[in-house]
Amino acid sequence: MPTSVIGRAKGAVARRLRESRRGKALRRRLPGRRVRWGNLRRTTPFGGFGFERGEPIDRRYIGAFLNRERDLVRGEVLEVKDPSYTRAFGGDRVTASHVVDVDPGNPAATIVADLCAPGALPEAAFDTILFTQVLQFLPDPDAGLRTLWAALRPGGAMLVTVPCMSRLDVLEHALDDRPATGHDLWRWTPAGLEAALRRAMPGAEIDVEPVGNALTALAFTMGLAAEDLRPREIEVIDPHLPVLAFAVVRRPR
Repeated sequence: MPTSVIGRAKGAVARRLRESRRGKALRRRLPGRRVRWGNLRRTTPFGGFGFERGEPIDRRYIGAFLNRERDLVRGEVLEVKDPSYTRAFGGDRVTASHVVDVDPGNPAATIVADLCAPGALPEAAFDTILFTQVLQFLPDPDAGLRTLWAALRPGGAMLVTVPCMSRLDVLEHALDDRPATGHDLWRWTPAGLEAALRRAMPGAEIDVEPVGNALTALAFTMGLAAEDLRPREIEVIDPHLPVLAFAVVRRPR
């Protein structure tokens, strides 16, 4: 092919690329499409999980979930690390409150156990298990879920929450024999959480749901609090951009 033809072809390609870039730039500036970053144009968040500004967004979602399912919090209840949710949502339906932690120095713990160890909990001992934002710290999530399933009585329920997207967290103590201080290891999609629950809990009745949307995901990542958003913005659920996944797990009688 003559050099002049090759040159013209390259020039045409270059022009199309320039026009394409200009067109995209113009489209970005159209009404309703222009992004005004303001003070969100930053590479570091405003804070941690939002405690500095109010109630963390994930806590707002978790509180609403537990409040909705509060009738399931009854009988002998097991919670991890402290009994705050048992107290808040159990009321006089709770006959006994139990707390499990791997840390023997936790004064609130009534059971010191590694949930990933088979037989770590007594079998069929609890009517309700509150398992919120813990699964991501277990080195073997399937083993931990099997332990909890064995500890749940027939007719009992387990309320589970896991992060789909969030900044990493670090516990104050190790969850296994490693010298580090605890590790935030995993994230789940709602479908992934359901798959994990079904692997570990044969015969369970499982309902999984996502919560969150693009705005709450951005706000949570930026360390903003629920008070920084309007209630209706928090209530919108976008299944493509969940912040958390919730599960209600029932053990048939």
